[in-house]
Amino acid sequence: MIKATYNTEHLIKILDKEIELIDSFTVVEASIMDSVINNNWDFLEAAIIQAEGITGLIEALDRERDFHVEKLRELSGEDKSAHFYRLTAGLEPKQKDRTNELYRKLKLSVLNLQNINWRINTYVGTITEIMKQTLNEVYPNRRGSLYSRSGTIREAESNPMVLNKKL
Repeated sequence: MIKATYNTEHLIKILDKEIELIDSFTVVEASIMDSVINNNWDFLEAAIIQAEGITGLIEALDRERDFHVEKLRELSGEDKSAHFYRLTAGLEPKQKDRTNELYRKLKLSVLNLQNINWRINTYVGTITEIMKQTLNEVYPNRRGSLYSRSGTIREAESNPMVLNKKL
């Protein structure tokens, strides 16, 4: 059994902080989605700036977590292919349980964040496709690709258009 080490205690603190940051990032992402849906562009810009700040902190913690997981790998004598739970198997029961619980929470937090990102991408993709289809109906001469005599794709003539962003 691996004794409690500074490395393991530090790993627990990192996992705890990373979960907290990812959860707060998920809240910011949800506000980004709300801003996009409600066309609140000023709030969207502020939320994106806030998200960028949190992203830097998460990346730094992620690198630090990787470092401490590698140290745990060395202490447990496992090779690179060993799963996280295999690395914690030799820890003292309290540390093992706490580390595994935090690791599961981290994975769930990441899944929640991925869900919000997927929803944003789907919404924006749907709106983009609707706009393309609408423009194709309004300007049928711009449908499909136009080719020059040499066979290269060229842009259709652009017709000025004013679009109300409240649509």
